[in-house]
Amino acid sequence: MFFYLRKMLEDFDSLEIFVLLCETGSIQRTAELLDCDKSSVSRKLAKLEKKLGRKLFEHDKRPLLMTNLARSIYPVIQNIIDEKNMLENQFKRLSNGDSMTIRLMIGNGHINFAPRLLKEYSEMFPSLSFNVISPPDVPDFLAGKAEVICLSGQQENNHQHISDCVLLPRGHMIFVPVASPEYIKKYGQVSHPSQLVNHRVYTNLYANRYDFEVKFRLVRKGESWPLQSKNNIRFSNVLMVHKAALEGDGIALCLPIILIIKDLEEGRLVPILDGWHRPSHQNYVACKKEDWKNKTLRSFSDWWAKRLNSYEKECENRLARHLGRDYLLTLLKN
Repeated sequence: MFFYLRKMLEDFDSLEIFVLLCETGSIQRTAELLDCDKSSVSRKLAKLEKKLGRKLFEHDKRPLLMTNLARSIYPVIQNIIDEKNMLENQFKRLSNGDSMTIRLMIGNGHINFAPRLLKEYSEMFPSLSFNVISPPDVPDFLAGKAEVICLSGQQENNHQHISDCVLLPRGHMIFVPVASPEYIKKYGQVSHPSQLVNHRVYTNLYANRYDFEVKFRLVRKGESWPLQSKNNIRFSNVLMVHKAALEGDGIALCLPIILIIKDLEEGRLVPILDGWHRPSHQNYVACKKEDWKNKTLRSFSDWWAKRLNSYEKECENRLARHLGRDYLLTLLKN
């Protein structure tokens, strides 16, 4: 197989045609995707097969059928094409400066304020564009699919390659255990973690989206308690937990104040557990060290971290005004 790969790499222009033919099975469709005529595709394929001395497709079949050789080398060629495109896109982004598109990964919990903040930045730098991806995916970020990501301390601790990034603190993730007033009226107040065995509990924000294991204990003023519930339903999307709590379907343990501060102020949700809470942790804005060399990315990352920190502080102050500073300080202590 390596002999044929080496021969194919001598004519790099034919690689994309080969990949598209494997995927479409059609010379006509491949020509349309490449915006060229069918004869050009046919000539490139004939030239490639002549160089290899082997057929890549059964030409008398419709759609075209890959030969065993084509099936064996297709995944490798596809990876080469993907890497080439990624490198070209990275070069364009780093070269275009202020006219670049910034790919930003944010949490679902940013829904209340991220559009407003990005509008603010876009008005200062109108030539910039943003591609916002949610929820964040750390492996995809590290693989180069975004330039900037919002990280929690938990994510930072579970990905060793984050050491290749610049981490900018953006405040703490503070969790408020809540339920709806209707739920409390129906099932009674929940004042201690031991009572959770009688309730349906919704959780979120684990180390990764596939992980169901609870890796935190509830804490209060130096004490800790394991999470034990009658029925634990975990959503990787915090907005689903939020909706379940608002509809009175159960208790939500891990909703951040940046998402629910208005619900608390307007009485749609109320705190439970008398100060017991999931431990808070540091949040970050991360940018890979290679991307940090780009002035545009560096400036945006720094601004984004400061604005998120400012908004989180605003939410903390609103919580203190609504429920008291002592309650806020309790949530901040682990």
